[in-house]
Amino acid sequence: MVSRRLHKALQRAQETKSILRIERKPKFADRVDGIVLRIGEQWILMAQTADGGYFDGYVLLRLRDVARLTPDETFAHEFVRLQPEWPPSFPFDVDLDDTASALSGFARQGELVGIQKENERSAIWIGTPDDLTSRYIYLNEVRPDATWHPRPLGYKLRSITMAEVGTRYLIGLSEVAGAGASSVRAD
Repeated sequence: MVSRRLHKALQRAQETKSILRIERKPKFADRVDGIVLRIGEQWILMAQTADGGYFDGYVLLRLRDVARLTPDETFAHEFVRLQPEWPPSFPFDVDLDDTASALSGFARQGELVGIQKENERSAIWIGTPDDLTSRYIYLNEVRPDATWHPRPLGYKLRSITMAEVGTRYLIGLSEVAGAGASSVRAD
């Protein structure tokens, strides 16, 4: 559970559409910069920003992992307001109160999503959603060389600490990889 002080700071940032730098607890977690769009019981939805205030997709962060919040004090907080995507919004309704619901609303069929399990390692697993159960998400996974795994791979929901869509990396990978692999899962 995140402290009341951090929760209030997240709410303030959401109201003011300020860029926040969020440091998180998992061992392999990177800092995330962005604008808080929504706060749920378990997850935060953000419009991620890259250096300089450029928008770089959307990210889900597990609320309980938030360790420290720092307001951006660079020119980026002004530059971001000049971007064509301003003000940022996520085009779909996302229930942020549990992992399965959050991923269901966030990861759209046919669109690449990246998931991270930052308590285990510094890596991202990327693919298109194939199936989502109460305990697992199955992805038609694409490798860094833009080739597809032959069948969907499953990941435990409780291990996921972050998910992202619409980043420049994912868009580029999608363009090169093309259509995904078959949706035949070995049970």
